Amino acid sequence: MKKYVTIVPPIFAVLLAESLAFGWAAQVSGESVRSEMTLFSMIVSALILITGLLPALVRPSADHALVACFAVVFAFFISIPFEFSDLPALRPGPHTYELVRPFLLLKIANAAILLPMAVHIASFFPRRNSYLSARRLFAAYTFSAIATTLFLFANSAWTRIGMVALLFGWVTFVIGFFLWNLLTVTRDTRPENARFAQQARIVLFSVFIAELPLWLRPLTIALGYNFLPYNVILAFQLFVPAGITYAVLRHDLFGIDRILRRTLAYGAVSIVLLTLYLAITTTLTELFASSLTSRPLAPLVSLIVAAILFEPSRRIIQTGLDKLLYPDRLKFQAAIRAAQTSLARANRRDQILRLLTESFPAQIGAEWASLRLHPEPDVPPSGLSTPVWHSPLTAGGIGLGGYWLGTRRDGPQFDSDESARLHSLANQAAFALAYANAYESLYELNQNLETRVKEQTAQTLADRQSIAAYEERQRIARNLHDSVTQSIFGLHLMARGLKASAPDTFKTQLAELESLASDILREMRLMLDQLRNASAEETLNLTEAVQGQCEALARRAGPEGGPLLSVRVEADEALVIPSSVAEAALWVIREALQNIVKHSGSRAAKVTLARDSSLRVRIEDDGAGFDVSGAPAGHYGLRGMRERVLALGGEINVDSAMGRGTILSFSLPLPK
Repeated sequence: MKKYVTIVPPIFAVLLAESLAFGWAAQVSGESVRSEMTLFSMIVSALILITGLLPALVRPSADHALVACFAVVFAFFISIPFEFSDLPALRPGPHTYELVRPFLLLKIANAAILLPMAVHIASFFPRRNSYLSARRLFAAYTFSAIATTLFLFANSAWTRIGMVALLFGWVTFVIGFFLWNLLTVTRDTRPENARFAQQARIVLFSVFIAELPLWLRPLTIALGYNFLPYNVILAFQLFVPAGITYAVLRHDLFGIDRILRRTLAYGAVSIVLLTLYLAITTTLTELFASSLTSRPLAPLVSLIVAAILFEPSRRIIQTGLDKLLYPDRLKFQAAIRAAQTSLARANRRDQILRLLTESFPAQIGAEWASLRLHPEPDVPPSGLSTPVWHSPLTAGGIGLGGYWLGTRRDGPQFDSDESARLHSLANQAAFALAYANAYESLYELNQNLETRVKEQTAQTLADRQSIAAYEERQRIARNLHDSVTQSIFGLHLMARGLKASAPDTFKTQLAELESLASDILREMRLMLDQLRNASAEETLNLTEAVQGQCEALARRAGPEGGPLLSVRVEADEALVIPSSVAEAALWVIREALQNIVKHSGSRAAKVTLARDSSLRVRIEDDGAGFDVSGAPAGHYGLRGMRERVLALGGEINVDSAMGRGTILSFSLPLPK
């Protein structure tokens, strides 16, 4: 109410002043105001007056009051036609105001007021700018008043010509300044000023088309060419209310709310439709009155026919109005339907999050969207513009979070109908999120169950393999004990018995045979112990086992005398590793040492044991060596060693050449 108190008095004062001035002109000239106007000039003036007054009445502000005052003065300025024949004979001597008719004098005074008012409006429209201070605006009003006064008081031809040229330059400057200000706004590419730029483009086009003939008219009068009648100028002035009306309806000019401007538009269209309906009814009534035998039936028939003809036209106009006035609502409804369809098909959480925070906000023109899910707090994100809509997400009485939307880039904010649709969408999104959470939990449970089944199956297979390996070891141990061990023991006893009764020349060889049989029997018993105790012992000290093998070889005599093979072991004192790995390594080491004894001719070897993430073994001798690529057929020692190492996922390498010894190295992975 306070805004109306501050802006209505200035507008009313200008309107009263113009009315009094027109009354004075009519009294002085002795002619009525109605006789000076034409029907077309009154219609154009009324449209401009309504276009200027409505923003100030609907959205009262100082800027809109200034526009309304300008519209009042401009409406009175163009309401009185001015043709070439209305020019007075400007003879020297009298002042100009003495030679001019009162209505023309009033027109000149209105022009003097309009020019600085246009500069004033340019400093506010369509947005405020800082290069026009109050001092400069006061100077514009003062200059216009002084220039007009000098012209009216001029009494010589050269003085009048000079003042006319000055005033025309002033008019040119004002129109150019106003258009230049609008052009500057249209070139602003910042996103926050996009709406102002679009408004300025529409008004720039409208004002340029409307004021170009008005600017050319003084030139045509000065040159004596009357090819621009006043009605043509009035017709061009219709571009101003048309352009402003379009900018108000489509681009929120003057900040008039969507509901209000649509109400105004629907009101105007309703009046037009009612007028059309009455015209159709009246016409049909007169038509049927002359053709029907019963005159009382004519109004009834005409009403029925008018209603039949009116409904299709109303639907066409209604559709056109919805497209013109409600494009954002139609776009919003389409976005809601698309989002609901997508939510009905979504079964993954990331799909729903992407839809609500990216796709849907872009479709409805929202600057941003935020979806906060528990345990995050249900508060709007910081650093963004103030949210205009919010809804909690609840499914089955359980809160899931909150959904926030920022301001719309184009058009007004969400009305009650759109808010209801958004709440419905939020409810559907909550159920979709609950379903997605349940689906993902079930999927994860299924994956865990599948993994556990695989692990259990693998463990069962490993247990079965361990049992089968254990049974196989026991069978081999029994067979060795029943056959090989008994045979070696018998050989040992036979050698001992022969040595007691044999001649002295054979006693030494028989003693060696007895010792060899005893060593073989000891190794066989050691191997049987390992086979039978493999399932009981999970780990084995590989260093002790290798040293025991090497000591057994050292105790045996070689053909040249001395130990059969002297082996130097380099390893940690307690190299404890899983028994399965240790047994494979011990078998490969034993096979390699036996190969050295059989084939290399060397009586010394070196075994190096080390461990990190795997067991690393190196066996080397300085014997005759051999060609690795040409190993003779029928010898399976190297092949057996390679198969054992590769079966445990290890690597083996043999480096040898004729005359430079052999290095056998292998590695076996150790479990973590």
